[in-house]
Amino acid sequence: KKIRIESGITLKEAGSRLGLSLQAVAAIEQGRVDLAETRISEIVENYGVSLMEFKRITRVIERGGKVRRKVPITVMTNQDRRSYQKIITKECKVLKSLRKEREISQDKASALCGYSRPAIGHIENGRIELDRERIEHIVQSYGFEMGRFIEALKMDEQRDEVVELCLERIKELNGSKLEIVKNLLATF
Repeated sequence: KKIRIESGITLKEAGSRLGLSLQAVAAIEQGRVDLAETRISEIVENYGVSLMEFKRITRVIERGGKVRRKVPITVMTNQDRRSYQKIITKECKVLKSLRKEREISQDKASALCGYSRPAIGHIENGRIELDRERIEHIVQSYGFEMGRFIEALKMDEQRDEVVELCLERIKELNGSKLEIVKNLLATF
């Protein structure tokens, strides 16, 4: 918590960066959650501190001393932060498509996955990096097997993208052409 505050990162910002709810970040900071060293490293590095520096700070605090940072904190501009960068990968598109295929809203997806609603939006908009573990968790939360995700990755266009494109084209049609499309669709 001390590192987050000294880094000028709000609780909300921390949650967004880590893909966690405010309550989850608060639980971590209050010591109510046991974390593996890799997760601790991921969290503190998100705050601009190495794991080694974090351990040094922890030892100083445990001894009741005042923390003096050896390395000054670098304050990032919004453009430097991952949450302000939109890097929409194929994985992001597939996760969004799978959610839409199951007709799951982002609110319901957040409840299923245990992530905050904004985190789901950040994931789908390429503002949160996705590792394999997170992808597997989301895919399984939506009720799919990883095989379905891998299969979707191989597709040139996702189903929801094709549907949206078709709907746009249908909206542009005049009455007679719309009637032809309706009759054509009735044959399927």
